[in-house]
Amino acid sequence: MKRQRLAGIEKEITRVISQVLLEEVKNPKIKGIVSVTNVHVTEDLKFADVFFSIMGQENVNVDEVLEGLNQIKGFLRKRVAEEIEIRYIPEIRVKIDDSIEHAVKISKLLNDLKR
Repeated sequence: MKRQRLAGIEKEITRVISQVLLEEVKNPKIKGIVSVTNVHVTEDLKFADVFFSIMGQENVNVDEVLEGLNQIKGFLRKRVAEEIEIRYIPEIRVKIDDSIEHAVKISKLLNDLKR
């Protein structure tokens, strides 16, 4: 499948999951503290790696959030199937994106070096 089509599917999956997290998810482990940062779909559309960022990660148990996300991934896949018209709906694989936290640490280290 062409990369441009995959990019469009990834964008739509991101939109749907973000909307579901905002409006429909009631799990207190994840409500209001996670957001979708990136989605990567395999070329055969079998899997979608969905990367989530955790806001305020220093006082949140990452394992509990990951467990909560894994509990609702079937629901997320169902909602994606309802919103997006494609033949195969990819299985959602949940991943935690710590790139923002990593960038903050590097920025802090660089600022400390300047002083």
